[in-house]
Amino acid sequence: MTEPIDEYAIQQVKEFDGKKLKCCSKEGLEIEETEEEKKQFEEEKASYEGLCKLIKEVLGDKIEKCLVSNRITDSPCILVTGE
Repeated sequence: MTEPIDEYAIQQVKEFDGKKLKCCSKEGLEIEETEEEKKQFEEEKASYEGLCKLIKEVLGDKIEKCLVSNRITDSPCILVTGE
């Protein structure tokens, strides 16, 4: 679903085949993880805290916040809209 109208159409559908549809380009997407994966992510998140602060300082008001996420694996960053 890559067309601009798709976001509006899906907002009306809300559910398909018993599963709730959720926009992956918005903030708050949760991915199922094991306890070990959650622990590893928290360690990585803590190690990048300084970098996130620096990015926010450099970009200032151009961004709302800078966070570490596990949603992407092949790209250094992603821009998302608020929930």
